[in-house]
Amino acid sequence: MLEVCNCKLLCPCWLDVTVQPDQGWCGTAILFDVEQGRSDGVDLSGRRVVMAGNIPGPFANGNFTIRFYIDAGATEEQRRELEAIFSGQKGGPMAALGPAVSKLLPTEVADIELQRNGAITATIGQVGRLEWAPRQGAGGRATRVEAAEAMAVFAVADGQPAKTTGSRWSDPEMPSWQGDSGMISRFSWQG
Repeated sequence: MLEVCNCKLLCPCWLDVTVQPDQGWCGTAILFDVEQGRSDGVDLSGRRVVMAGNIPGPFANGNFTIRFYIDAGATEEQRRELEAIFSGQKGGPMAALGPAVSKLLPTEVADIELQRNGAITATIGQVGRLEWAPRQGAGGRATRVEAAEAMAVFAVADGQPAKTTGSRWSDPEMPSWQGDSGMISRFSWQG
């Protein structure tokens, strides 16, 4: 799970879902890279989904506008299952997020390219270019955040903050943004 938002350093929502985002609102894109998984007999391994959102104030206040982007390499069956999982129709963490969403825009199919070589870069069709440079402390030790409040929403235990300078998002139905806050986490969902 690779998250980017328009905050300057570290998204305060990770630590306190009631705090105001540092830009007054939050533009975010979360890329879910499914390494392996199945849903109703459909193999979802290797597929990618991006959840892009506009959050007009504190995370806990809801009123989100969300759009999902499913990778163009997915079959129709995979798209159907991925959309059901990530929109919360199959329960799990995304169902818990559902009440915060006031506007769900139609799902788009897009090329989702991901490159990993120390830093991580993703291109999502024509709407987004996202970059993650994992933050490290002295001696190259990975910076970690554990048991933060918003991590529970996505059922992840910990994450590595990342610099995301150069990331940008421009969906014509949501405000455009750039930012330098990112988090890299592993997710394992079962339903």
